[in-house]
Amino acid sequence: MRLPARGRAAGKVILLGEHAVVYGRPALAAGLPLGLEAEAVAGHGPARLESDGYTDDPRSARLVAEAAAAVGLEPRDVVVRVRSELPAGVGVGSSAALAVAVLRALAAAAGRRLVRDEEVAIATRLEAIFHGHPSGIDPAAAALGGCFRFVRGTPAVIAPVRPAVPLPLVIAFGARPRSTGAAVMGLRARWEAEPARHEALFDAVATTVEDGARAAEAGDLAALGRAFDRNQALLEALGVSAPEVEALVARARASGALGAKLTGGGAGGAVIALARAPERLAAALGADGTQTIVAHVGAATEAAAVSASEGY
Repeated sequence: MRLPARGRAAGKVILLGEHAVVYGRPALAAGLPLGLEAEAVAGHGPARLESDGYTDDPRSARLVAEAAAAVGLEPRDVVVRVRSELPAGVGVGSSAALAVAVLRALAAAAGRRLVRDEEVAIATRLEAIFHGHPSGIDPAAAALGGCFRFVRGTPAVIAPVRPAVPLPLVIAFGARPRSTGAAVMGLRARWEAEPARHEALFDAVATTVEDGARAAEAGDLAALGRAFDRNQALLEALGVSAPEVEALVARARASGALGAKLTGGGAGGAVIALARAPERLAAALGADGTQTIVAHVGAATEAAAVSASEGY
């Protein structure tokens, strides 16, 4: 085993298409410049993870053990230390970034470099330790960075989307943290009760995703903003939004956003807003203490990197 070994993965935003992606429709996602770093070092006894956010979570030891086994290592005598720039539980892919970064660190320790589809598939299985039945879009964003169209499958169909200009986003965290699993299960129950209605809503989301991808590639921020707004209305119709999310979306629009919507699991968590002057919008939203991040997304991020022994 080559130690120390390090891996890094990106956070993510789902620009368009969350929830419908679970039902076979496309989604548009992008990696964030913020990410998570994992370092594998020598230890004693069962493999474990050290992190402020995950050390006491019994699932973290399982994550390290399964990642080690996936790259041919014995799950012992190694400690994975994690440093994260990502807030947890707000829809920016912290658990997927953890899965990818840990996997990359252990793959580097094993002297292996995983190909894209293999890495995303393994990371999706690892993320399932935290989220049950993930679509795979979060691990794809964590691994790839950049902007891409995603359709769930085995393997997933992933196609790059190349925005004509970096997309200026404000990510706001004023809403309460949420459980992605609870939102997904609630939607599943409603879909089973009214399949025709929900399939029509999912089809409308798919159209919005394709419109938004074309707008991004054309550099038409106004059209992309309209796609954000249409997607938010559809998410509300699907029952995966929440009053505090909708209040934050309304504030963003009133403060000059071209469009705004929830991102990720919904029912709380993060809101993304597209703005020509994102710093000004962030200041307006932050006036009441709302936490914000300004990010220009769409290009390949530096967060998708891995190295062994010699450093980052």
